[in-house]
Amino acid sequence: MVFGIAAGALSALLMSCSFIFSRAFIREYKDPVKLAVFSQLVMALGGVVMLLFGCIFLEIPWSGRFLYYLSGEVFFFLIGQTSFFMVLRQVEASRAASLLGLKIIVLALIAALLGKRVLPLQWVAVVFCTTAAVGMNLSGGHMSKSSVFWLLSAVTFYALCDICLTEMMLLMPGGSMLLNSFGVIGVCYTALGLAVLPFLWKYRPGPGEFKAAVPYGVLYFSAMIFLMTSFGLLDVVFGGVIQAGRGIISVLLGVILVRLGLEKSEPQVAGRIWLRRLLMSILMLGAMALYTFAAARS
Repeated sequence: MVFGIAAGALSALLMSCSFIFSRAFIREYKDPVKLAVFSQLVMALGGVVMLLFGCIFLEIPWSGRFLYYLSGEVFFFLIGQTSFFMVLRQVEASRAASLLGLKIIVLALIAALLGKRVLPLQWVAVVFCTTAAVGMNLSGGHMSKSSVFWLLSAVTFYALCDICLTEMMLLMPGGSMLLNSFGVIGVCYTALGLAVLPFLWKYRPGPGEFKAAVPYGVLYFSAMIFLMTSFGLLDVVFGGVIQAGRGIISVLLGVILVRLGLEKSEPQVAGRIWLRRLLMSILMLGAMALYTFAAARS
């Protein structure tokens, strides 16, 4: 259990660091689509290794239903990832990472639209999440309409990704949660790498662009490996809540960047603003924990 918690915390740290490198890429090269394409190619290398590893110990269920959810995962992830990179063009990583917690609202709305029961405690979590998002938006400059649009797009498609991944996991035949997780991550990131290959005809890497995308790709993929390890050693609910602590970690990393004088990554703001961001990140984490544990209890 201790190792599972450590793996989840390390995943959150690596993902928070990856957001910093993704914002640095976008500030330098101004093209979120290039980052999405180049980073997926980097992650595809790890995906192939994981897929080969998974095939040794698992029989991947290449059924029509499995491929249907895999197609959805690839499509939704590419749109969600690009949308999040669009957010990072105007919003610093410490705020953007915390605002991803808005995914709870989208999951609750999708569940309600599909006729599934959303528990009272989960609606309370939605209220907490909304309050945290409003407070986070006030902890600095107000987000533009375009940033809000891309944020809503990101959390919507990330939520759809979660649904597809969950269904893929349920279709895996192995008895080990850890092996199933590695198998799914291998299939997904190999497929994502293949899906972005045609984009190279238009988005040719310029001098230094592909190299600049490598840190984000390596950190993000490493975060996913530790996240799946956490899922395998704990469970999806507990591991997901630990990983959601990336919002708090991102705020603390933002403070460190400012202290080190890296103003290009995080603008200088007053101490009370950083405190508000930290409090809103904690509230967002609490909302996510309440939502997921309420679902688990049901």
